[in-house]
Amino acid sequence: MLKVIKNELKILKGNYLYLILLFILILRKTLFNRARDMKDFSAVDANNSFAILATLIMLAILITKYQYLKKYMQMSYSFLLYYFFAALSVTWAGLQYLAVAGYKALEVVVTFLMVMLIMKKIDSVSKNMTFVIMLLSICNIIYFIQAFRGAGFHDNAFPILGMTEILLVIGAVKYNIKKKKDVFHHIIIGFLTLIFSTSTASWISFFIGLFIFYSSSYNGINLKRIFFAFFIFSLAYLLIGDFIKEVIYAGKSEEQIRNASGREALWIAYIKGWLESPIIGHGFIVGEKGAIAAKYIAFATNTAHNMIISVLVNTGLIGLFLWINFMWKQCKICLKFSYKKNPYALICFPAIVAMLVNANSFPIIGSEWSPTSVPIYALLIFVFVYIPLSQQKIQFEKIKLYESTLL
Repeated sequence: MLKVIKNELKILKGNYLYLILLFILILRKTLFNRARDMKDFSAVDANNSFAILATLIMLAILITKYQYLKKYMQMSYSFLLYYFFAALSVTWAGLQYLAVAGYKALEVVVTFLMVMLIMKKIDSVSKNMTFVIMLLSICNIIYFIQAFRGAGFHDNAFPILGMTEILLVIGAVKYNIKKKKDVFHHIIIGFLTLIFSTSTASWISFFIGLFIFYSSSYNGINLKRIFFAFFIFSLAYLLIGDFIKEVIYAGKSEEQIRNASGREALWIAYIKGWLESPIIGHGFIVGEKGAIAAKYIAFATNTAHNMIISVLVNTGLIGLFLWINFMWKQCKICLKFSYKKNPYALICFPAIVAMLVNANSFPIIGSEWSPTSVPIYALLIFVFVYIPLSQQKIQFEKIKLYESTLL
């Protein structure tokens, strides 16, 4: 196993500076995180200053690499377009939030593009798949360090990474991209994260991803089977819903189930806040972290705990349209290339769908940058860029094979 890990780490050669800058941001929000009052979310202290400096250094690097990344940025335009609109929303967020809303949008774009730069330097499709899985593992290890230091094991963000890691790894093994013995440690890390974090939403999302995984083959993703299963489950829920809830939500009261651990009241409050500015929202982050929801709910929160509601309250219906376009592009790429027997598309689709479902209990994307966002950005970039590029390689190899038969 040590030899396998050593070989994985070799992939990172030449990217150490970029990774250090990224992990400054990740560690600041995990192992070196400092509790802050909600009303101080826009205040800048020494901890924040360090992160801002790292972000500005990355921005300076990226400006010099614009031409180098231009093609990949164009391939990822639907994701970047939303965050450019989010940055534009600072103009109606209010002067007191101008700097923080602008910086938060910039932070997402800069970290996304820095991950893209690292992947571009790695360049190989198979090595970039390894890189995505490695990032997931590293962040999950940080989760355990954080938990043992007193933060506690229950979490809503890190189990998304655990679930995603498992789905990618078993897919890579199924489609002969990886050998089981080379990725077994990643499966263990993923499952431990999923188990110890005790997130019901992540388990539900994981089983959705697992079903899609088993509904797929080299012939592509079987949408008919997926829709049929959804129909059967919906019918079963109507007939034996109480029993299903007892199995899924074992140990939770009816009130806890109905309120989704307090989320229902939170969602209603944010939706009421969104209706105050339904077209353009209240400004990126301001909708979630400002005083919008506080008008309608007694307790403070720093997230809407729902990707779609986060997008709505921050950037309104225009933002939601851009966000849906991004999600559709991700799924469309996977579906399109799965029918061309692309193994990477078949590997990524279950993970992408499960992640997007899970993001509606915790907005790992669609909101501000979080330490768990970085490996998800890597996955999104892999779908946008490396699935199409891998198809070119597959086509080239088919042509070579055909030409060899003519000799």
